[in-house]
Amino acid sequence: MCGMPASCSYSQGLWFRPLPHSSRCASTSRSSNSPDYTRRMKRVVGGGRGALIRVVLVLLLALGAFGAGRLTNTNSGVLDEAQASISQYGNKGATQELLRRAAIEGMLRASGDRWSSYYGVNEVSTFDQALAGRYTGVGLWLRAGKGGGVEVASVIAASPAQKAGVLAGDSIISAQGVDVSSSSVPVVSALLRGDAASEVSITVVRAGEEINFTLPRFTVTSEDVTADSLKNGVLLIRVNAFTRGVGNQVADILAKSAHKGGVVLDLRDNPGGLVEEAVAVVSAFVSGGVVVSYERRGQESVVMEAAEGSKEHGSLAVVVNGQSASASEIVAAALQDRNRAVIVGMKTFGKGTVQEPQLLSDGSSIQLSVGKYRTPSGRYLEGAGVQPDVLSPSSKSLVRAISIVTSLNTIAGPGGKG
Repeated sequence: MCGMPASCSYSQGLWFRPLPHSSRCASTSRSSNSPDYTRRMKRVVGGGRGALIRVVLVLLLALGAFGAGRLTNTNSGVLDEAQASISQYGNKGATQELLRRAAIEGMLRASGDRWSSYYGVNEVSTFDQALAGRYTGVGLWLRAGKGGGVEVASVIAASPAQKAGVLAGDSIISAQGVDVSSSSVPVVSALLRGDAASEVSITVVRAGEEINFTLPRFTVTSEDVTADSLKNGVLLIRVNAFTRGVGNQVADILAKSAHKGGVVLDLRDNPGGLVEEAVAVVSAFVSGGVVVSYERRGQESVVMEAAEGSKEHGSLAVVVNGQSASASEIVAAALQDRNRAVIVGMKTFGKGTVQEPQLLSDGSSIQLSVGKYRTPSGRYLEGAGVQPDVLSPSSKSLVRAISIVTSLNTIAGPGGKG
């Protein structure tokens, strides 16, 4: 969201259930509210290609295609003419498929939605694999850059990318020799994917300096939840991303592991994932009540609540940093607003838009931002992030959180609410 590692490199942070089928979608035998599609999509060009995108975008803007939100038959005919002319007389690389993609991505850019993306048919399938925690790639989660292009949202532990020294926040400007400085997340992700044991070269910009990497691709089933029992009975749970099943994994760990000294939930560098899994994680620590809400234009608010039942009541600290985004921010904000946890670390990323996929007639998909998330107290996360209760640099925040949990547990006693 995730962001994701090559197939996992789609992550823009957060994915949600598909929009109901509407008249805006072309008719298809596989509608966006079919069980199969709901199961698969549950929330979540360089050089000449970039030039083609700009050409099509200019054509669309000149025709006023964005003002009414749909194309008239006349405008559609002109666009078809333009596409045919470019295919016949323009750059030899201007295939029909490339021009269609350029037109769609051009419209998304013109909408001003940083987080919107277009996924081709094959990319939709790979997106689903990534949300399940399976991927072949180099170990990167990606997101749209603030100034355009694509940047690294998170680096998977022990992956080729981490071993080579790629860092969260690096801007990718080239992949396999292709200029991707103005490309979308799905396009860059496709270049990073490939056969296991093959290599991919990338160039990133970090603090104004260009750095080259050659990274081996690998196939892995990621462990997005890990746990360690620390001294004084503290249980450390690390969530790397909110992929499918993460909520159940956290609940199982709490049920099976001793943690009389309290719990530290580490969400540092977590780029996000499935909002349902974020709600499930919060449900492990609170019983019922609001976790997050949002509004779509012209529709009633959608409120997502924690599950009812007996929950873990021991002392709790959540560790975050500037790369904690989206679903991880929902978890931290909900536990903070409900006075359930002490948030330790640095201000989070501030990615709080609701993204929902809209299935197109050929099986491809566009993901659109349809609203903004609000915390239980009514705060917006987009652009604001979560301000920690205790500020601490990322290198020291885990130790600080353990100390805080231990102190709270001493005051309240094992199992106390603190």
